[in-house]
Amino acid sequence: MIGLRRRRRVLLLGQGVLAEACERALQAGPERLLRLEPKAVDARQLRQADVLILADAADPHALLAGVSPRLAQIDRRHPLRVLLLEDEARLDTQALAEAAAQQPPWVRLERVPIPQQAARRLLARWPLHWGADARFGQRVHLLIQGESRFSDALLVHALRVSGYGDPRTRLTLLSDRPAAWQQRFARAYPQAHQIAELHFQSLQAPDLTAAPAVTMAVVCGAPPAQTLSQVRALILHLAEAQQCSPPVLVEIGDLPTDGALEDWDGQLIPLELRQLALDRAVLLEGRGDELARVIHDHYRDTTEAQGRDPSLEPAGQPWPLLAASYRDANRHQADHLWAKLAVTDCRAVPEEQVESFAFAPMEVERLAVIEHARWAADRWLDGWSYAPTRDNARKQHPQLIPYPQLSGPMKDLDRFAVRLVPTLLARSGLGVLRMLVIGLVSSPVGRSRTRRMERPSPGWDRLFRQALRRLAARYPDRALVVGATLDDPAARRFTELATDEFGARVFILLRQPLPVLLGDLEARARRQALALLTKAERRITLSAPNALEHWLEARAEILVDLGAEADARPSEAALPERKWLRIDPAHGLRWTFEY
Repeated sequence: MIGLRRRRRVLLLGQGVLAEACERALQAGPERLLRLEPKAVDARQLRQADVLILADAADPHALLAGVSPRLAQIDRRHPLRVLLLEDEARLDTQALAEAAAQQPPWVRLERVPIPQQAARRLLARWPLHWGADARFGQRVHLLIQGESRFSDALLVHALRVSGYGDPRTRLTLLSDRPAAWQQRFARAYPQAHQIAELHFQSLQAPDLTAAPAVTMAVVCGAPPAQTLSQVRALILHLAEAQQCSPPVLVEIGDLPTDGALEDWDGQLIPLELRQLALDRAVLLEGRGDELARVIHDHYRDTTEAQGRDPSLEPAGQPWPLLAASYRDANRHQADHLWAKLAVTDCRAVPEEQVESFAFAPMEVERLAVIEHARWAADRWLDGWSYAPTRDNARKQHPQLIPYPQLSGPMKDLDRFAVRLVPTLLARSGLGVLRMLVIGLVSSPVGRSRTRRMERPSPGWDRLFRQALRRLAARYPDRALVVGATLDDPAARRFTELATDEFGARVFILLRQPLPVLLGDLEARARRQALALLTKAERRITLSAPNALEHWLEARAEILVDLGAEADARPSEAALPERKWLRIDPAHGLRWTFEY
């Protein structure tokens, strides 16, 4: 007889928009979902449930208090996960701890704060380095417009994961009452200025003229009727004041979204907080915590190898029993790992694609500085401060000092954490590959070039595929990345083939604001450019004079000349160590190195 696997049973208690959003997120899953009025749930249902979700935006404590007596009256053999969703109302941490202590031993009470969960998910999907190139010396600059619980959560999480080395990340906060926001945030996080550069400014009159280019913006909490007008005003201001067109993520509440790719402006990206936070795989399967759990399991294994029982330590409990503060510490370390890979031009890929990997000594030292800054940021945001002697009760620590002032053994701890990254990824089924950055040298549309067509001929396609095939074969241990502009048809087509047929990633190099660039393209070319923007691993603003040429010189390991005019390309004579490939239908492929 073939046994049937029992479907997981999920009970959802609560009323209002939060419960409805949770039901929408879970109803398409394989679980048996039952949504009930809080007073309607009976002992049999509680005994059979695998997960109990309490969703009440107005008063989550009352919902927990109402169901707790019924939980105490039943007997269960297996643990019950009880997820307490927090949205509009702020949970009292002390009251929650007392409520957790009163639950039966088989209850696993977990708090799920929607703003914090959504902020973490947002910066995992759209990382801070999405709009910048730290290796080129560009400064990460996040702009948050609108004061809300979500903008506070986003600001705090951005501070936790903003370590890319020098120069420090800049955070610009726009609101109707900037001084009040600044004072409130400084009271809650007095050490935040140690982590990044914070600027609170008026929403009506932001001054960004002398600021580094904004690399990503998030618009929060605006009334639906005002959202679009505020976003358009922000996009226009950034284009005029900074000549940049960063992605703008916009909180839209429950508004529906529709439209085709052709309707997109290349910048505005709608998001819904509850949809971000209440993903069923996140709630029920722990998606997003895989690497955090690996980090924690490695800590337990290390503790055991030293002859100690990890289960006797608060930080060494198995993950299901681990206190929220320790879970969060593991999550923050995991979330920052992607910044470390970004500043070393590395990427995580399936483990079978990699034989072995280790950071070079110079990379280890650079990343150790960044890791110490990350660790310090996590402590500062948790209320710790510097003192010569450690005092856990007062949250004082002697290592909250700049990396150069650390002792040798303390520096070694940060170096060890960096060297451990490939091992942690390997335990997650991932390996590390170095990027091979291929820079496309081409002329913009505005230049006169008789042999360049708005739509490259089939002969170009044949040569592009031939070049990409040879590059992939020549560098099997590298991850191909194409650095390309959007205003040249040959560059767009090369990048399109590289991403679609050879698995390459793309850095979009923007030498003018998107409204100008897209406005100059005919319909087919515009759609092609927008499609490439959806695939971009980075969107890098290079609007300063000669910035594109400088980026190609500094960042591209291989330069591919697609027939650029002489004044549009770096000088080959000035770059004798650079590898070049020239593509020309009249002469085929011309290489300056063995392929």
